[in-house]
Amino acid sequence: MQRLEERTAKFILKNLRQNLQFPWCRSMRERLKLPATVHDQAHFRVWQRKFYDMNIWTEKKRLEKLNYMPMNPVKRRLVQKPGDWPFSSWRFYYLGDASLLAMDRVP
Repeated sequence: MQRLEERTAKFILKNLRQNLQFPWCRSMRERLKLPATVHDQAHFRVWQRKFYDMNIWTEKKRLEKLNYMPMNPVKRRLVQKPGDWPFSSWRFYYLGDASLLAMDRVP
């Protein structure tokens, strides 16, 4: 994920910088600018600091994550029930439905 984010951020920022003659590019670049108090090495942030990978070592943590993920669309009010989200693993695990999203079952 780090490499993907780094490469795409560089690509986006390069293209915005090269096209500052367009108002929307100037506006977008300004929106990505970090305040002076935040800079470390970067002056812009394309990606949110939300993605942190982690290894799952315990059964308790595995179940926690498997139960957490299908509830995201419900929390965001995109659907009323986890099974209503077509790309959710919930349909596969709880209904045995692989018609929309075929998966390998996590043991």
